[in-house]
Amino acid sequence: MWSPPPKPLPEVNPDGVVIKIPYHKWEVGMSVFVPALNLKKLKNQLRQVARRKNWRLEFKGRVEGGKLGLRIWRIV
Repeated sequence: MWSPPPKPLPEVNPDGVVIKIPYHKWEVGMSVFVPALNLKKLKNQLRQVARRKNWRLEFKGRVEGGKLGLRIWRIV
């Protein structure tokens, strides 16, 4: 039976520039730092991705290497 192709994941672009995150490599327990100025928008966009993939994420706003952003952990 034919089924339509899956919808693409929501775009992550908190400050107007698309950020490519290799979701296929992101395993439980791993984290990634995403530099951004608009942390609230970034968090909301990543929550949409997590919902679609049935993942749980943990977020922490921080400065790393002199850049503001979010450290995001995949916890489930």
